[in-house]
Amino acid sequence: MDELRIKSVKATMEHYRQIFEDYMNSTREDRKKDVHDKLFEAMEYSLAAGGKRLRPMLCLAAAERCGCAVEDALPLALGIEMFHTGTLIHDDLPCMDNDDMRRGKPSNHKMFGETIAVLAGDALMSYAVEYPLWNTKNTDPAKLLGAIKIFSTAIGPDGVCSGQVFDMDYDATCDIPGYVRKIAALKTGALIKASIASGAALGTEDKNTLSCYSEYGAHLGSAFQIVDDILDVTSTPEELGKTPGKDAEQGKITHVTVYGLETARKMAKEESDMAVQAISSILPKDDFLCNLAEYLVYRSY
Repeated sequence: MDELRIKSVKATMEHYRQIFEDYMNSTREDRKKDVHDKLFEAMEYSLAAGGKRLRPMLCLAAAERCGCAVEDALPLALGIEMFHTGTLIHDDLPCMDNDDMRRGKPSNHKMFGETIAVLAGDALMSYAVEYPLWNTKNTDPAKLLGAIKIFSTAIGPDGVCSGQVFDMDYDATCDIPGYVRKIAALKTGALIKASIASGAALGTEDKNTLSCYSEYGAHLGSAFQIVDDILDVTSTPEELGKTPGKDAEQGKITHVTVYGLETARKMAKEESDMAVQAISSILPKDDFLCNLAEYLVYRSY
């Protein structure tokens, strides 16, 4: 990927990220109303901790390309990031991945204790659906309902939650290559896919368009998880913002342990190419989303 395209992707990512951060910060006091001070502090500690903001970015980009104004998609984008943050809080708990660092800072349970961390994660995940329903304006109710349906299905028992169980409760008798792909599709891929598909649904009900964005999101999510597996064995804590090597330490199966490092890299590239192909009929080849799929394969964090 040439430097000019990399620069363009980074600039657009920063554009969407800044819009999202500004909105999140501007709504803080409204979101704080009637919430226990300690609970809100824990929720906001992790929500405001930074990160790539990939999922809200995808939501905003897809919404904009499908005719929904970016500002009208911000409540849903924030809801998606709330849910993602809640999963990270739970993921770091001693009963799960037992990680003391997240986004370069102490994990939520290290700051507030396990009880508050569990409740902060619960609160963020439930507020994730409530918030966009109450705060989305200037949007056709049918389109909003369609977007929430996509989002809520992805975060339910046959989506992200099942992916986490598959990741934690490995069955040694299973088809291992298929198993690791299933983990990627559910634990990580489901929310990435929903982020872009729900954003698109705010702007259009066209089935072909939604199908293209959904397929793009599925392949992008798979590529993202494969790269995550690669970075877990190749990066430093400073680069990742969390503890590397946790998968190997806990004996988890990953794309690297199943396929090897070089094959995993090829698989990530293949998934990226399929993501671009999925939207090639509705977006120009030089569109941000096409370039983003390639860029994410070569990320270092």
